[in-house]
Amino acid sequence: MVSFPEEPLNLSAADGYGYFPAEINQRLNGGEYTVVRKLGWGPRSSTWLVQDQYADGDSQYCAVQVFTVAQSKEVESKLLPIVQNELSRTDEWIHFPNYFDDFWVKSVHGDHLCFVIEVYGLPFSHVVQAAANSGRAGPPVHVVQYASSVILEKLAVLHAEKVMHASVELKSIVFSVARGNGNLAKHIASTPPAKTQIIDGLLAVQSQPISNYKVEWDEPMSDVSNWMIRLSGFGYVQVPPYAPESGLNYGSAPETLLKNPTCGLATDIWMLGCLVFQLLTGQQLLTSTGTGAERLGEIRDVLQGIIPDTWQADGHVQAIPDANGSTRTLEQRLKEVLTEDEASAANAFLRKCLVIDPAGRKSAKDLELRDEWVKEGSKCSCCYR
Repeated sequence: MVSFPEEPLNLSAADGYGYFPAEINQRLNGGEYTVVRKLGWGPRSSTWLVQDQYADGDSQYCAVQVFTVAQSKEVESKLLPIVQNELSRTDEWIHFPNYFDDFWVKSVHGDHLCFVIEVYGLPFSHVVQAAANSGRAGPPVHVVQYASSVILEKLAVLHAEKVMHASVELKSIVFSVARGNGNLAKHIASTPPAKTQIIDGLLAVQSQPISNYKVEWDEPMSDVSNWMIRLSGFGYVQVPPYAPESGLNYGSAPETLLKNPTCGLATDIWMLGCLVFQLLTGQQLLTSTGTGAERLGEIRDVLQGIIPDTWQADGHVQAIPDANGSTRTLEQRLKEVLTEDEASAANAFLRKCLVIDPAGRKSAKDLELRDEWVKEGSKCSCCYR
């Protein structure tokens, strides 16, 4: 069996894939863009650093996200209209990945839809891993507070346009790249493209994320408050009517586990709560991979919560097993890795996100503006001098 180091370039659209086998220096969109290197790939696209022949300086570099042939038509019909309408109405600080344009390109697999977007830097997971390598459960609390404030600021803007992000998780948190004074161009010149391999007649290119903007996990809040963190992962955004997509986890939000599942803006808030818990403790809040009923039972036990009366007729709710008295609660698990005061404050915030009934969760705007734990993380650097 042929094995590729990253995306399976040999699998066709009929197999559910059809990735774009780009080459370094390949011209795209009538010669407007030149492929410089590969930035990364995911389950339905690969992303490439390109050089825009009509720009100069650091602004000449942008990214092109090339969707698989199997996904391109669906992305064109579902995602692209949201990008061009609801997301285009948000203010400039949303940084939806600064979508600039779209075009189509052909390959041996067929036609691919491409988005021209902003270049992102290293994933936030680098900070999380660095803290773990130093023996910590997760980054310092103030780092998590700052990241939470950034995410909530973006969610509040999205939710004002009725846009559900649907992918509020660690892989969606990234850093910007350092631009200005030729920083990006110098970095690219000093790190040439990775060597390529020809596998099964196709050119396989290794990913090279841009790493010219780096931070240390243990920086004080005066420095952390200047970190250039971005919320990315907009590939699964939705507008009403919302409906859970198969294959997505949604942080095991209880409304998505019902026999008649639902989702909405409050699902983003649940996912944020799960992400914050993961960052603070280095653990997943929920670990059950069983039936919807079993997963709902775990949620009830961890949160010591009550299933809404309006759900009682749901088949999965009726099949929830008896309570497991040995399950550690949310607060108990926080106290295992945080100080008493840190655990208490974090628990107070998480209890506003991790509410079984979506109607009981606080809104992104309310959390951004009124929650004290979040506000501590959103102060500008001058407040820490």
